[in-house]
Amino acid sequence: MNFPELKAVIFDMDGVLVDSEPLHLIAFQEFFKRFEIAYSAEDNREFLGRKDIAIAEILIDRHKLGMTPAALVEAKEEILSRLLLEDAQPRPGVHSTLATLTGLSVPMAVASSATMPTIDLVTHTLNIRKHFANLTSGDEVVHGKPAPDVYLLAAKRLGVAPEKCLVVEDTIAGIRAAKSAGMYCVSIPCEATAHQDHSFADLRLTSLEELPVAEIFKV
Repeated sequence: MNFPELKAVIFDMDGVLVDSEPLHLIAFQEFFKRFEIAYSAEDNREFLGRKDIAIAEILIDRHKLGMTPAALVEAKEEILSRLLLEDAQPRPGVHSTLATLTGLSVPMAVASSATMPTIDLVTHTLNIRKHFANLTSGDEVVHGKPAPDVYLLAAKRLGVAPEKCLVVEDTIAGIRAAKSAGMYCVSIPCEATAHQDHSFADLRLTSLEELPVAEIFKV
């Protein structure tokens, strides 16, 4: 396969670096128990890959909750933090792939819709923070995925032109964001996002272990 000239890799986090999509669902379910509201995996599907603050705005309006979006996010994040500390698991191939890229001096970043405290927690809990030049949260930009903003900011921080960046994603929102940013996108669906349309990605894999690092970076 012929790859364009790529200089850096930007990773989404949830579902790509960490097996956290089920934990996000559980966190929302625990939160909604307080209001005796059922929240299913099907309910959660429309929000995969989106910023928590945007999700909160929709859920507050939908369920007529008497709270601010920021308060909902704070409550949900408190639950999620506990779950991540108890059971954060790296996705297959994460440690080996990051180590290989670091060995090749390929600049890397994380660009996630998650809050910065959650990104910090995950990268430190998995002991992968050392591999990334920067971390970028969707909360730092006006428009979350599928807008390209978070990826463009991550690329700017890396000092690499967008068209020289490879993005690893697992959601349709993230794939659209990467392509809108003019980046090359590899899709690696997790169980929670396998049902989505990944046809917009340049390449689809089943695991990071399949990422052809040597071929991409012409080793």
